[in-house]
Amino acid sequence: MNDRKSVDIIQDALFSTSVFKEGGERTLHQSYIPEILKFREDNIRRITQNFRPLFLTRNRGVEGFSTNIALTGPAGVGKTVTARYTIEHLHTMAERHHIKLYTDYKNCWTTRTKTSILRSFLRDRFGVASRGFSDEESTDILIRRLNSEQAYLGLILDEVSVLPQKDIRGFIHLPEEFGAEHRISLIMISRPTEWKVTLSSMVSQRIADVIQFQPYKLEETRKILDYRAQLAFKATALSEDLLEMVAEISDQTKNLRHGIEIFYRAGRAADQLKLNEITPEIIRRAKNDVFPEMRADILEELKTHELFTALSIARRLHHKGITATTIEHSFKNYRIICEEWGVQPNGEAAFRNYLSTLENIGILGKVTKGVKGRKGVRARLTIHDVPAAVLIERIEVFLSKRFQKT
Repeated sequence: MNDRKSVDIIQDALFSTSVFKEGGERTLHQSYIPEILKFREDNIRRITQNFRPLFLTRNRGVEGFSTNIALTGPAGVGKTVTARYTIEHLHTMAERHHIKLYTDYKNCWTTRTKTSILRSFLRDRFGVASRGFSDEESTDILIRRLNSEQAYLGLILDEVSVLPQKDIRGFIHLPEEFGAEHRISLIMISRPTEWKVTLSSMVSQRIADVIQFQPYKLEETRKILDYRAQLAFKATALSEDLLEMVAEISDQTKNLRHGIEIFYRAGRAADQLKLNEITPEIIRRAKNDVFPEMRADILEELKTHELFTALSIARRLHHKGITATTIEHSFKNYRIICEEWGVQPNGEAAFRNYLSTLENIGILGKVTKGVKGRKGVRARLTIHDVPAAVLIERIEVFLSKRFQKT
């Protein structure tokens, strides 16, 4: 390939027509916070009411404020974007009232310890290079800085259950332990299973408010996706029929993020094909890509008994109202599924190994809870992000193909 042709390819890739508006692609990124947050007004109001004392006490000449609140709900119901939207506007309001309020957002999957969260905040906001400092030293630097500036910190901890339990307790007890009462407020975001099983009993006495988020209704989903499509795409890029198609997909999974992710992938695919509009086939392909945990190559790598194990959990979780199940119950389902497919089941020790494999590749989530009257902890199994119905469908299709070959 000559140099001229290479330059032409690069130029075409950079400047050819797109289904996205200028800057529209970024509006579909997970970090984007829209100017208008539809159908979460009550949640915004409730979060904000927890911060009322920060504004009222300052006006009365009283220093100090802190609160801890929790947001719970399944994936794709707006917990993160609502928290970030609200704290961003609280920051603006604080500036108007001459209150110094620092805000920060941390996803605990990325920043997995209290020490790393504190270090990154000190580095990014104050330019303090605290690498090598202990947790106590980093905390002491933060406290002294907030006190000297008479400033406050509103910290969002997303997927907070990922943090070690001692770190969660450390954040909750941060103010009184280091003499910084009324300086640090936490918004902790968690899914319902982790909140009920792991977090609630640990921090409930320190939580001022627990705000539960419910899935969007179909009409709400359609209106939100319509708004996000208008932000992202040119007017002729997405038809009403395709908007309705994506809304129905999101409603089936009760996860709005799936619809936004489909928009993003479909728009990218249309640009790669140099199309002026998104087609139904592109939407269908994008739908299959929004569950990366369920890619065909990952299923192909799993052994038959590992697929049976995943299926045993998914069937149980497909029942309404069930968010997690036990190893014992799943093992019983596994034996039934082996019988359905005419395969001899393996023992419980082997079954637990299958569970570990599924957990390591991200299909399965495991939470633990102390069980009254028993020693140790008892594991409860769940599935993150991939709807149980989708998991069941894809595994059963794959198993059928595998058994046909044999």
